[in-house]
Amino acid sequence: MPQPLFASSAFTRTILGHAEQSGLCPQTLLVRAGICPTALDDQGRQIPAQAVEQLWRECEQAGAASTFGCELVNGLATTCLQGLNILLDSAATLRASLDCFVTFVPKVTNYVAAELQESGAFAHLQLRPVQGQAHHFGLDAATITLVRNIARRLGKPPGQVFASVGLCPPQAAGAWLRDAGIAVAQSEYPRLTLHRSLLDETLLGANPFLHQSMLRHWQAEPCTPSRNDSLELARHWLTAGDQPIERIAERLGYRQPSNFIRAFRKQFGITPKQFRLNPT
Repeated sequence: MPQPLFASSAFTRTILGHAEQSGLCPQTLLVRAGICPTALDDQGRQIPAQAVEQLWRECEQAGAASTFGCELVNGLATTCLQGLNILLDSAATLRASLDCFVTFVPKVTNYVAAELQESGAFAHLQLRPVQGQAHHFGLDAATITLVRNIARRLGKPPGQVFASVGLCPPQAAGAWLRDAGIAVAQSEYPRLTLHRSLLDETLLGANPFLHQSMLRHWQAEPCTPSRNDSLELARHWLTAGDQPIERIAERLGYRQPSNFIRAFRKQFGITPKQFRLNPT
């Protein structure tokens, strides 16, 4: 029997958090989408896909801007995709990173399937809705998150990584992509076309020990990404290079560097700056 289509409760909370920041009422949205608030308390809880799609529609009907999904990117990194991003960041190559993405994104949501196809000089990363058409808010958030994070992992501007990105109507990510120097085409579903030669490039954050640790974590059932995992990655970045602390905080999804510093000190007893000066 096939597994029911779902999105994680963390993903649903991310939508609601952004809705609240946009001036919408989370409680009203939950009621109208038919989602019980207590279902969001469990990190590993699965919310039916149709309820999540209804939540997107309720946000739209409540007055969310057409760019609502485009603005959700930071929230995704902060909550439901954080642990997955650590796994993808620490992979040895872009190919290994994308293979992990295709394999494990169904633990976050299984109603959009990721596929990587190679053809000639290009590789195509596709986000194909499993059933029907996913709401464009979610597709915008996923598209921009992937473009931004893949380029960041390679240390290159997005325009040098992606030859084009296909969007389906009525996605609003086109303006952001063009500003980043990427050609935009119309497609049945999001299709990110990148230069195939980049697949075997070493990633800036490659860390075999961390990657294997996170891989075991994501191979386990159930998978519940932890904020502590990102702080371990922060320790690696603090000693492996000279990235500004503000940049590390941003890469880990913290909106404010002060929040990152506070979490780091709570976990390790010292500030990131103190750890960088004396990495014991």
